[in-house]
Amino acid sequence: IMKQKFILFLTFILLLSISFFLILPYIENQKEIKQYAFKMNSFDGEVSLNDYDGKYKIIFFGYMYCPDICPTSLSLVANALSVLPKEDADLFQLIFISVDPKRDKLKDLKEYANYFHKGAIGITSNESYLKDIGAKYGAYYAKEYLKDSKINYSVAHTSFVYIMDKDGKLIHKLKHLEKSSDILDVLKNLK
Repeated sequence: IMKQKFILFLTFILLLSISFFLILPYIENQKEIKQYAFKMNSFDGEVSLNDYDGKYKIIFFGYMYCPDICPTSLSLVANALSVLPKEDADLFQLIFISVDPKRDKLKDLKEYANYFHKGAIGITSNESYLKDIGAKYGAYYAKEYLKDSKINYSVAHTSFVYIMDKDGKLIHKLKHLEKSSDILDVLKNLK
């Protein structure tokens, strides 16, 4: 009887261990997904990352007064999406996160994002929340004050393009794009 109880106990421990190792990747994946989650404001209301579950998310942090990096990157992403067949392009949601909430108003952000790609969204939040979310993505930015300038400051920022899977897990972090094919090859391979 003692031997049977011991075997039963070992079997229970073994099953518990196997169960733990089977669900561990799921738990780790959920931690990663939660890390990248956000809730921000758009012209049409609050937006969260999981509002777009079921679609791949393409995220770019920048600002509307950016003279070069932001419009170039958004144009390259939009060009890549426009090359895809419509049913494939519809699998993606382009999200532009403004790190300059003082100047980038929600109505303007909506128009700005849609200028590059129909259906793209422009969102922002308060500065402390943006810093927190940016840090989680590894997106950094800082105001650079400009002496004798009408715009008063510019914003130095990273130029990564983040691609999230349909569940919100980061699958690609692309450095500054130089041509549409930099992202097109990645997008084509996600299907």
